[in-house]
Amino acid sequence: MSKSGLPSCLLAASVLMASAGSASGLELGSSEETRYGAHFGAEKWVDFVVYAPEATAVDLLLYSDPRARTPKHRVRMIRSGDDWKVRVRGANVGHGLFYMYQANGMRAVSPERPYGPLFNPAYVLNDPYAYRTDNVRYDAFFNRIPFTDMQASVYAGGGKSAVYDHSRDRFPGHVRIAPEDLIVYELHVQDYTATLANLPANQRGTYLGLTRSGLRTPGGLAAGIDHLVELGVNAVELMPVMEYDEQTGNENGRLNHWGYMTTNFFAPEARYAARPGHQAVEFKQLVRALHDRGIAVFMDVVYNHTGEQGPWVADGRLAAKCFNLMCLAADRVYRGTPDKRHYLNNTGTGNDLDFSGRERYSKQLVKDSLALWHEVYGIDGFRFDLARILAEGSDDAADWVDNDPRYAAAHLHAEPWDMGGQWWDFMDSNGWSADNNRWAKWLGRYRDKVRRFSQSALKDPGAFKQLIEGYGSVSDGEGPAASSRPWRSVNLVAVHDGYTLRDCTWFNDSDGSQNCWDSNQDEEERRKRQKLLLGVLLTSQGVPVILQGDEFGQTKAGASSQEGARNSYNYESSTGDQAVNRVNWIDWRLKDSDNSASPTGPRYGTELFEWTRGLISLRKQWSHFRRSEFADYVSAAPDDRAGPINDGKYTYTWEGPASGEPSQLAVVWWGKAGEPDLMVVYNERWEPFTVNNLRDWSQGNWKILGRSWLGTGQDLCRPGNWQKSCPDAGDIITVAGRSLAILISDNN
Repeated sequence: MSKSGLPSCLLAASVLMASAGSASGLELGSSEETRYGAHFGAEKWVDFVVYAPEATAVDLLLYSDPRARTPKHRVRMIRSGDDWKVRVRGANVGHGLFYMYQANGMRAVSPERPYGPLFNPAYVLNDPYAYRTDNVRYDAFFNRIPFTDMQASVYAGGGKSAVYDHSRDRFPGHVRIAPEDLIVYELHVQDYTATLANLPANQRGTYLGLTRSGLRTPGGLAAGIDHLVELGVNAVELMPVMEYDEQTGNENGRLNHWGYMTTNFFAPEARYAARPGHQAVEFKQLVRALHDRGIAVFMDVVYNHTGEQGPWVADGRLAAKCFNLMCLAADRVYRGTPDKRHYLNNTGTGNDLDFSGRERYSKQLVKDSLALWHEVYGIDGFRFDLARILAEGSDDAADWVDNDPRYAAAHLHAEPWDMGGQWWDFMDSNGWSADNNRWAKWLGRYRDKVRRFSQSALKDPGAFKQLIEGYGSVSDGEGPAASSRPWRSVNLVAVHDGYTLRDCTWFNDSDGSQNCWDSNQDEEERRKRQKLLLGVLLTSQGVPVILQGDEFGQTKAGASSQEGARNSYNYESSTGDQAVNRVNWIDWRLKDSDNSASPTGPRYGTELFEWTRGLISLRKQWSHFRRSEFADYVSAAPDDRAGPINDGKYTYTWEGPASGEPSQLAVVWWGKAGEPDLMVVYNERWEPFTVNNLRDWSQGNWKILGRSWLGTGQDLCRPGNWQKSCPDAGDIITVAGRSLAILISDNN
């Protein structure tokens, strides 16, 4: 019994009805729902639950118009521990209902101390667990600067949450691919189809646009999803597609294009829907379309910070961009500096999420989000942006994401660093390894060292061996291994964050951080280096990542500055300026070897594509370059070179200069039972060199499978018919400067 003498359930109901105010026509009740967000219950009830442990009151706002600034109904919610809950039913309460929250409580912030509880009922907040939102951007939320001490609302009427019933949609299923077999292609939904003229204009740059087959380049070659199938990749990694604020962190006239400013971790980005409001079902259609073609779908997820960024001072007053979390539970979600006066900033965005301790709301939010995308949208894997934030201050860093059974089958790839340091020790030391967690990691050192190799500047055969064997490295020298399994090394030579592969042969670095060289402005040198870089990537153990368009020479050198080409995150025009937009958009003419629209691109894009496609086909046909365990080294003496002792192992059959000079290496990857043997010869030097003892390493005849320096028709023969289609090598192979060769033998 309560102090009023009424049973607690009746007291709750009376509080609800008393606070309903304008909620006439609605039935209200106390909720027993334990899940955050808006969920359908029995008998047409909808339960709303939001986390706001330090609030003194929370109101649910219900809207009949998605642009309305004032709600049609206001419902007072009931505290339940750290949560606030209510259930509602009535006319128009159900799928598609727009809703928001307002929260009251302590406001302990100031211009001198921006970190802390930040409650102000003048802020109108969307649901951090909303399954669907209208497009969330700064000017959709705020019509004036949102000062934390404001007395009247500045809500502009946009960015609302919407109740969504996922059971209405078809589940896209999953594609299961072993981690060592992955060949990942990183793409941006808008960039990939934005220029395809044979796609309806309203579908260019959308989820639906990426589902469409039959698309062609201007020259008639396969484009869109058909291009991915033709190329042979088996996993697509989508740059951020969770709802984000495209107006965050930009100069006038520009939008945040890449999407690393998430506002809602459970809702697909609204801008990429061909039909407004249909982003959830269209994204499921995209996932299903890729799955139907045998391609797994990864999401690039940004859990290290949010689009709310940090508060700022304007005219002596503190302002905060509260979309949801900052004005519901700021000091429970975001990490403060040691003195608890400011937001910690190891992400560079002003508001690191806090994952310290065993039990924390932010950890539940991340796991619930991952579970939704895996279980409802069919996402097969995740790439975690600045993943070190997930480990900061947590003694279960390698485990708390990994151990949730709801997405136990999903691949987990980490960008294992932030501005504060590296994350290697939370994955592969201090008791953590592939034996007790499934994390894999992007290897920035792989990119750096292979780029230096392509310009004859690595000069470290030990370090190069470490890369192609799948061990990776964590230092500029040979250093310790980065991975306890080959598939834990996610190898890249170019990704969105930096120059494209083509541009890394076009520019010299202004500061040396990207290891790029303009090839003495020699286009033939650029051609050889691009093919060498792709060749090293696809003959290395580990998981290769290919940046969209690198397979035919995509360039961003048309940006207004070299820095823009290197960091094109805001090359999207808010006014439709095509010169800005086309910096990131894929130029499909380049696949046709037509650089008329991209003068800094190559005129041999078709050659690059066929080279990449052939290497992927080779990689998929046999197991040589995708071993699940580290291969054993053998010396392969002549009396056992063809015996089973060598199956699945490897041998360095030629080693040129020691450290300090450009490397020359030949390695045999001995085939497993039923497979041929492959030899790869790498030449870091700018001059040709010859391997003249090939017959010592095979009882059969070596044939030349690939030569990166030659042109189309001579550079690669198809592995499916190699016995007849590949030329004999004899006893000698001469490899051009900054190039590689691939040989094949059945060794009998």
